Amino acid sequence: MKRTMSTTQVAELLGVSAQTIANWIDNGQLPAGRTPGGHRRVSAQDLLAFLETRGLPVPAELVDRRHTVLVVEDDPQVGPWLVLRLSTVRPDLRVLLAKDGFGAGEMVATERPDTMLLDIYLPGLDGFEVCRRVKERQETRGTDVIAMSAHDTREVRDAILAAGATCFLPKPIDFAKLLAVLAQKAPAAVENT
Repeated sequence: MKRTMSTTQVAELLGVSAQTIANWIDNGQLPAGRTPGGHRRVSAQDLLAFLETRGLPVPAELVDRRHTVLVVEDDPQVGPWLVLRLSTVRPDLRVLLAKDGFGAGEMVATERPDTMLLDIYLPGLDGFEVCRRVKERQETRGTDVIAMSAHDTREVRDAILAAGATCFLPKPIDFAKLLAVLAQKAPAAVENT
């Protein structure tokens, strides 16, 4: 999907007239920039926000189709580090962060991640329960759960795998091993050169 679109392109995408799009822009309802020649340009992100806040249908072309990974980690250094590293090494992934089990539940419901990198010992709702809830629900049971914990014991591994996780990684995370596991779930996009 193009990052910016003309009023004509937006109109065709939504099935309305270009004048309707121009009116939305001129009335301040739909944010837009202008080219040096004065032509309006709408970003895909602004158009998506405009449609979602008004409860209007979102065309499939605006939906981010990248493999989504939800990192669930309460450690204020580890969580952001994992998001940054994964986003840098695998820019083809969409990487999100939840800081506790309740936040993970909300993000699973709204973002529908393909893979969850789940810390087991979280405040409030722990990773065992998060995993069980994700795997119980029809609409989320397809989410792959990669569990992680510094408590690397047979009992912990067996319990999280029984809850529905597809694998367990001990902490500190071996980043190369994490990338190898992710490569099985979300092969890197190959660019033709």
